[in-house]
This record gives sequence, structure tokens and C-alpha cells, in this order.
Amino acid sequence: MCRASLLSAVWRINRERAVDYLNTRNRIYVVDGFAGWDERYRINVRVVCARAYHALFMRNMLIRPSPKELEHFHPDYVIYNAGSFPANRFTEGMTSATSVAINFAEKEMVILGTEYAGEMKKGVFTVLFYEMPVKHNVLTLHSSANEGQNGDVTVFFGLSGTGKTTLSADPKRALIGDDEHCWTDRGVFNIEGGCYAKCIGLSAEKEPDIFNAIKFGSILENVVFDPATRVVDYDNATLTENTRCAYPIEYIENAKIPCLSENHPTNIILLTCDARGVLPPISKLTTEQTMFHFISGYTSKMA
Repeated sequence: MCRASLLSAVWRINRERAVDYLNTRNRIYVVDGFAGWDERYRINVRVVCARAYHALFMRNMLIRPSPKELEHFHPDYVIYNAGSFPANRFTEGMTSATSVAINFAEKEMVILGTEYAGEMKKGVFTVLFYEMPVKHNVLTLHSSANEGQNGDVTVFFGLSGTGKTTLSADPKRALIGDDEHCWTDRGVFNIEGGCYAKCIGLSAEKEPDIFNAIKFGSILENVVFDPATRVVDYDNATLTENTRCAYPIEYIENAKIPCLSENHPTNIILLTCDARGVLPPISKLTTEQTMFHFISGYTSKMA
């Protein structure tokens, strides 16, 4: 993966390729939704795509507007997902047929050469990483969060695969969100309207809340299933270990709707998938140590 800036001319070429491709489809899908449960900071997102699976994915992951809210909906950012169509790798600055690019001036995102649905989710997250601190002095966090019966909020920081979704889905605590949050002067709020859980090794015994959320309307990604019975084998990593499920957050029985809390976090947990045994299993950190490990973001390859 390469993060690099694009020349304006190259951006226009990629955007034109995406729009032209979408215009040649017999059917396209448009999904409107919100990012951010706190109405003071939410942004309006429009997704234009060619695959129903991508449309349903983003309908699950964005906050779903009411019919009344849709009447006067105007997007702040637009995502053009033409993932089935490649970028021109011979264009100046392009190194492959895959391109995921955001233009903050035009407030648009263009996806070419990859059909991984998570690119749209992470694109919205990237937008919030820019919008919130720069424009609103709000901290954007790659974290999960839940709330106890007394209003105590716990935030779980961690990179992908460290256990944010699993640990925040606690039947004794209300789920605020499983992956993306903002911390404001009034508390925390979830950015998303859904969850994007890893499914490798999933079982009803180990993770009942997530297992039960996989039902009609959920999207399973990269999983292996029996074509005759359509039963999914969650232990099968033939395609990849990055098997996923995207479902609306209300599929979790004890989700806190709306997904925000007016209380500041009282417990902060930094998660790391330390397969090499560098760190102790559990450590209580000082403020200075917490700042250091938060910035370093250490993790290691999944075992």
C-alpha cells in the first residue's frame, strides 16, 4: 500500500474514468447517509457505486437518515466507487491499477481497481481524521467504546485485528461503537451506523453478540461456505484471514442508540496484538507512558 499525493490532472483523469465507467452501467446504486452521531459534527456522505453489495455495505455502515432527512439531503462528500474498473497505471504518478484517492478541495473520493468494501469505510474515516481536528478541535479515534450502567465509558484503542469489536461487545455494557469514534468537549460519539467485525474463528459460544448479528441484511465478506447448504465455515481461512461481516449496529441487542455518550471516558485501554511477546499481558500505564504508546501504535503480525 502506498500513500502519496496526486497531481490535480491525475485526479481528474481518475475521476473521469470512474464516472465514465459508472455511466456505462445498466444500473447504479446511490446511498445517502451520515457520518457521526453528534449532529453538531456529522457530515453527509453520498455513495455512487455499481454493485448492490457495496451499496448495502455502506447502508449498513453509515447512519441511516429518516425519510424526512432525505428530503433535503445534500452531500458534503461524494464517493465514486468504480472498483471493478482499473486505474491507468501508466498515468503520471500511478504505480498500479488500483487507486483510492480523496480530494479534500472537491470533497470527493474515487475508487478504482479494488472491490474491497472496506475502502469506502476507511475513506469516510480518513475524511473525519481531517475534518474533526482541523475544523472543530475534536479528536478522531480508531477505537471501540462502551458504557456501563452507571454511565462510565471505556474506550479501546487498537489497530485492525487487536480485538476492539470483540472486547467492546460486552453483554453487561451498552455498545457505543466498535471501530471509529470522536472525543469532544462533551463526551464521545460513534462515527458509524454499523459494525465491521472480523469473522475468522467466530462461534456462538465465544462471541454470541456478533454471531447473532449475522442475519438478513448483514454482509459477509471473504468467507468460505458450502455451496449446497450455504453454511459458512468461519474457521476456513483459505481465501484470507481477513473475513468480515458488516451489520447495522442495532443488530447488537444492547447497542446504545443514539450511539453517543455525554460522559468522558474513565477507562482507556490500549490493545496490541503482541504475537512476539514484547509487552506484558497487562500493564497499568502512567500518563506519560500512555501518551508514548498511543503515539507509537505498536502491534505485531497476527499469530
